[in-house]
Amino acid sequence: MLPDTNTIRTFFEQRAHNWDETCTHDPKKIAAIVSLAGIHEGDRIVDIACGTGILFDQLLSYAPSELVGLDLSPAMIAKAQEKFTDPRLRLLAQDFLEFEETGFQLATLYSAYPHFPDKERLARKLWEVLAPSGRLMLAHSQSRHIINGRHDASLAKAISVGLRPVNEESQVFSPYFELDILADTPDFYILSGIRRDTAVPLQAQNA
Repeated sequence: MLPDTNTIRTFFEQRAHNWDETCTHDPKKIAAIVSLAGIHEGDRIVDIACGTGILFDQLLSYAPSELVGLDLSPAMIAKAQEKFTDPRLRLLAQDFLEFEETGFQLATLYSAYPHFPDKERLARKLWEVLAPSGRLMLAHSQSRHIINGRHDASLAKAISVGLRPVNEESQVFSPYFELDILADTPDFYILSGIRRDTAVPLQAQNA
C-alpha cells in the first residue's frame, strides 16, 4: 500500500523539533547540487518539501527575486521561519500537489522524492508550476543504495517509495522534461532537466 498524505505529514510533524540535529547534509554537496541548477539573478524558485530550509542559504546566494518554500508539515515550516527572515523568502505549509502558483524558473526537490508516491502526478505538477524553459532539480546528496537502505531499516519505510535506478525513474519525467543531468553514483542521485513546451504523458504515448 502506498503511503498517504496524512501519514507522511504526521511523521514529519513529530520530528520537526530536532530535525536539524538528526538529519544533517554535507554543505559542499548542497552547493554542488544548487550550482547545477543554472540559477539566474531575478529567477523565481519554488523549493518543494523544503523542510527546515536546508537549501535556502545556497538558493538565496544566487539572488532570486523570490524563493517559495513549501512543506507538507506546518511544524517544519515553523522551524524554517525561526531560522530565516530574508524578505525574498515566502514559506507555505501546503501539499505541493495542491499548489496553484505557476511561472517559476526553477523547482527544487531535495532529499524528499521517496515521499511522493504518485510519481506521474508529481511530474505533471512540476511541469505545470514551471515557466517555459524552467528547470527541475530533483536530488539527493547520497547514493540510491544508502537512501533506500536507510528507509528500509527505519520507521520511514511506511512513508517512502524506494528509489529506482535513475534511468528507470527518468521515464516518468521524460514526457515533461528534456532531461540533461542523470546521476546515480556513490555520492549523488540527481534527475534534472528543462520543461518541455508540450507535455506528452506516458498514457498518451502508449495509447
